[in-house]
Amino acid sequence: MIELWDGASMEYDKILENLLGRDDYLVVGHSVVRTDALEKALGRARFTADYIPKGTAVVKVVRSSQPHARIKVDVKAALGVPGVLAVLTAADVPGHNQIGYALPDQPFLNGEKVHYIGDPIALVCAEKEYAAAEAVDAVEVEYDPLPASFTLDAALQPDAEPIHEGGNVAVTTRIRKGDAERGFSAAEVEVEDTYETPYQEHMYLEPEAAYAVPEGAGKVTVVGTMQSPFLVREKVAHVLGWNLSQVRIIQALTGGAFGGKDDMGPLVCAKAALAAVKLGRPAALVFDRDESVAYTPKRFPARIRYRSGADGEGRITAVEVDITVDCGAYANRAPFWLWRMTAHAAGPYEVENASVDGRAVYTNKVFGGSFRGFGDVAIHFAAESQVDRLAEELGMDPVEFRLRNVLRPGSRTTCDQLLDHSVGMEECLRGAAEAAGWKRGRELGRKGSRVRGVGVGCAYHGISTSRSTPDWSAASLILNQDGSFTYRTGICELGQGSPVGHAKIVAEIIGAPLSSIRIEVPDTDSTPNAKPTHGSRGLMLGGTAAADAALKLRQRMISVAAEMLGCPEADVDLREGRAFNRQDPSEEVSFAELAEELYVRGVSPAAYGFYTSPRRFYDPETGLGVNYSVYTFAASVVEVEVDTETGQVDVVKVWPAMDVGRAIDPLMIEGQIHGAVSQGIGFTLMERLVVEDGLVLNPNFKDYVVPSALDTPEVAETIIVEEPYRHSAFGAKGVGEPAIISIVPAIANAIHNATGLRFNTLPITAERLYAALRRRKP
Repeated sequence: MIELWDGASMEYDKILENLLGRDDYLVVGHSVVRTDALEKALGRARFTADYIPKGTAVVKVVRSSQPHARIKVDVKAALGVPGVLAVLTAADVPGHNQIGYALPDQPFLNGEKVHYIGDPIALVCAEKEYAAAEAVDAVEVEYDPLPASFTLDAALQPDAEPIHEGGNVAVTTRIRKGDAERGFSAAEVEVEDTYETPYQEHMYLEPEAAYAVPEGAGKVTVVGTMQSPFLVREKVAHVLGWNLSQVRIIQALTGGAFGGKDDMGPLVCAKAALAAVKLGRPAALVFDRDESVAYTPKRFPARIRYRSGADGEGRITAVEVDITVDCGAYANRAPFWLWRMTAHAAGPYEVENASVDGRAVYTNKVFGGSFRGFGDVAIHFAAESQVDRLAEELGMDPVEFRLRNVLRPGSRTTCDQLLDHSVGMEECLRGAAEAAGWKRGRELGRKGSRVRGVGVGCAYHGISTSRSTPDWSAASLILNQDGSFTYRTGICELGQGSPVGHAKIVAEIIGAPLSSIRIEVPDTDSTPNAKPTHGSRGLMLGGTAAADAALKLRQRMISVAAEMLGCPEADVDLREGRAFNRQDPSEEVSFAELAEELYVRGVSPAAYGFYTSPRRFYDPETGLGVNYSVYTFAASVVEVEVDTETGQVDVVKVWPAMDVGRAIDPLMIEGQIHGAVSQGIGFTLMERLVVEDGLVLNPNFKDYVVPSALDTPEVAETIIVEEPYRHSAFGAKGVGEPAIISIVPAIANAIHNATGLRFNTLPITAERLYAALRRRKP
């Protein structure tokens, strides 16, 4: 018999290795065909819109046409439109008309004041789309305009109109480590500059959608596209004024998310639920593309003033960083985003002296929110640009300079957190540089008007939630009487494959064929609360909860199998859907026979797994402490070709490396990195959301340019570094968010290597690069 444990205190990777006693794993560490691949490839997978039947009431949102104003709303004319069932305003919200995520600053429906163009004012419910659209136009909104702030500088003026009570600074952060001025006095070179990063639109294939069905008195079921079913349940219950048990949330397969549906899932589902409850019939809200792009959260824009110094030996002696995040109209995730930027401000380097200040500022524009890389893309763009410039000032090679400073086992982060294990930054950087032929790449030269260059970027990303908030995950596993398994988790399938990774962990532990494990979609009435699918926590935390459930069930299966086989428990192994005697493998029972015996004997065939991450904490005065359970490390080398006659930049090849802890599935890691490369190219070179006076002018695929297959470079085989994390199943760490972080600065640094031009503002479009090249010509 094995002794079960509290997951936060034990070393899961070693426990599993010792327990299974295998020289090589059965499925962990091997690339497999995803169990959900065929359904998606054949178009059989069901997304939210596939659940909506004919006759469902259509819900449309009445939105503000002004960026900042007091309002009065009259719905009489809209109610007179044929086919209109109801027009719901703030007065119709039965529970709480407040849905702010981190701060109570965001009305569910605005009844007194609007804060950006697109702010929701009312919900039109109608029989048909055309009737709903006509009624939206018929709602009369009287605006009393207020002064609007569209830039950080305008919002921070002493006489600026407050966008919310308390002023235009939503939250501040700080870190004080060592003595920054003493560090600068020891520096031989200093570099100081300001960096700016823009909005980025998620542009997922499936826009936001929700379908709600009232289930008799005091119950509603909502099917939607989301990343956190239990957060959605909480917000829906909050708006309705109901208990959590009265709300059932089902996550349909979600066609891309990248963080955006973590923010929008609760908002869209709550609107559909309110309509369904008020009407007493099913209702659906489905955004079109323009609505999705113009009015939903984006990557937060940021401005970063960065000063850094290094001594003559190439050691970074100090950094001083000032971060300003543009919230837009509401704080949403800004306190967490800003804190992550603050905590990672020095990049993946050991810096003894750091002074970091941050603030998140309201403006009258579409608000920001969760996005892949969550704050770390912007701060690493600045930090890695600074590191390149320090190396240049010292006449050192950029890779060699980085190697003198990277975090290693025994190093301390910007927040003074000791890294005692699972630190593969050096191995990632050396591996990527060697694979790329770094020295040769720095001398690629010119062919006619085209010039090539290479750049490097390093990154690290704390896994799990920010600001030391408690983090846990849960899962359940049932052995059915035919020997198959039913697995449930609140971790959502968004295209990334985390639940499939959970199934592989389960299959490894209980020796079941992967095809025998059915992964159910998250349903709050039957699925354990695994917390959100964000922060690259889906596999690390969710998978460890799966391991906990599998180990508990394995213990029962082995105990019963030992009696059936007449051998000691230590001699029983589980593999390929059977339990057998290691001493005589011909003595075996199938999982179907074993399951039947469990049921007959009254031994539970179900197990509940729960995992809590190790405790984290920080001092709010200094920002120092244990901010994240563990970090994923990454490095990328990028080769670009620049056409000096047009300013066009082509990313030719990428050499990625990542410390993943343990690779549960190398092919899924490759998929994450390939997607991150494209998304990083878009952010660095082409994606530009045009916002004038608070109005988004390019809310569509035609005018908001994202990378296509033709823009996809050659991506070398990922260098997978495995430095296992002690407190996760098989030592796995998250990869989805870290994958993009090192790509962005690597591209910018490669452009500098090719052209000699350093860009501090993204995106580096062909037009901007062309203009810079022309200005440089004598």
